[in-house]
Parts: sequence; C-alpha cells; structure tokens
Amino acid sequence: MKDISFYLIHNNSSERRHLRNSLQNLSKNLSIDLIQIYKQNKIIKKQFSLKDKLKLLRIYFSRIFYNLKHKKDLSLNFYFLLLKSFLHLIFSIINLIFKKNNQNIQAYKHLLIEKIVTKKHINAWEHFLKSEKEIMVIFEDDAICKKDTEKRLKDFFAKLKHFDLNNIFIDLAGGFNTEDVIPSRKIKKSEDEFFVVEGIYTNTACSYLISRNLTKLLYNEYLKSELNNSFPIDNLINKLGLKIKKRENLLSIHFHNPLFTHGSFEGNINSWQNNSSN
Repeated sequence: MKDISFYLIHNNSSERRHLRNSLQNLSKNLSIDLIQIYKQNKIIKKQFSLKDKLKLLRIYFSRIFYNLKHKKDLSLNFYFLLLKSFLHLIFSIINLIFKKNNQNIQAYKHLLIEKIVTKKHINAWEHFLKSEKEIMVIFEDDAICKKDTEKRLKDFFAKLKHFDLNNIFIDLAGGFNTEDVIPSRKIKKSEDEFFVVEGIYTNTACSYLISRNLTKLLYNEYLKSELNNSFPIDNLINKLGLKIKKRENLLSIHFHNPLFTHGSFEGNINSWQNNSSN
C-alpha cells in the first residue's frame, strides 16, 4: 500500500498511549507509513479584553451561520436546529456581557484548544501534499480499533481501486447520529456497508480518508481566510466543502457500522475538551 499514508493527531497523552500503540500496530500490519503530529505551543494565560469578547462573538456567529448553511433542509430537525442555534447565540451574548471574566476566559481557552487541534490537522494536510502519496488517512488518538477493523480496512482499501477518489471524503469513525449531521435529502445511495452523500459531510473528524486532489481543494480554500483557524476541524472541513465550486461534484461516504469506534463519544475515554492541558 505504497500510495497511502496514515497520520496520527495527538498531544502525547499518557492515558491514550495504548490507543496510539494500536494504531501503530495497524499501520505496521498493513505496511503503511504512520506520521505522528503532536507538537503544539502552550496556551498562554492572558487578560480577557473587550477585543477578545468581540472576537468570540464573531467566531460564534460564523460557526452557527456555516453550520446552518451546511445542514439546511426543509425538515423539523432543521427548524429545531435553527431555533437551538438562535438561542445559543443569544445566551452566548448574554454570558459575554454579564458573566465573570474567568468564565469567559474558560470559553476562550476552549476555542484555543480547538484551534490547536485544527492546526495539527492542517499540518498533516501540508505534509501529505508535499509527499508523493495519493491517499491520506487521519486519526485522532481517540480512534479505537475494533476486532475486525484491520480486515475491514484492508478489504476496503482493495475496493478503492474501483472508486474515483478525486472528490470523495470518507468518514471512518462516526460519532454523532447520522440524522444530526446529514440532511436526508443529501443521501444519494445506500449499500450494505456504507451510504453515499452529496457534498462534504464530516461526522467528527476522528478518522477520515481523503485523496490528494480533495486535500488540495480543501487546503486552497483554507488559505483564503484567517478565520478558518477558529473552526473545529470537523466544522472547518464542512465549511471548506461549501466553498469549493459546485462543478467539482463532491461526495462523502459514511459507514453504517464505522470501521473505528470514536472513543470520546462512546465513553471509552475522556474527551480532550474536558482537559484544558490538551
């Protein structure tokens, strides 16, 4: 599997070492190079100014706007999401105005952690684009191998020879319920093992596969705005997919039974979002 590279995003957490070891063993058994992305700057304590509050509001608004644009659908679920998002924005504004500074600092720190994680994914994209590989698989270190992961992944790689992967995003670990992240009208075809979706739809970006061509398209869109660094990586990928020209005919593949377990969602491990040192 000379055309494939694995990338592992982590922060050297000791409690996840066994998960990283499992992914390293997987790459070794499949004879695929594994590149680890873990270096990060420390979060520096700072005073929370009015400028920071305005920046937070801008980030909140942008995230909500693109999330609603991405999930736009004539369904009760969407209108519920619209109401929920509107209320969330109102509460965020109230909190920024009336809450104590230390509470707002925690919210800002959470965004900085998300920014660090997103930047690690971007570093992986950049490394991949400088290589001669054609396919990239990214893992965060809460991706848990199942008993049949190695066999299913190997079989799926064999099937990829029959796919035109140029503009296809493949989610490997799931997380949220499908109906919470993908409008039903976007599902174009469902097969025994997976279903095909029109457009780029990530679930949580815990583990995903993309081609060189799609990585290049997403990366070129990423470079166009500094604000992109303020999006969580899953939201960012969805946002960038919206920006790519429609003629590219983008598709996503999601598995009915994901190849990997998303540990943070299944409760197997503590989410990095609950750990400010991540």
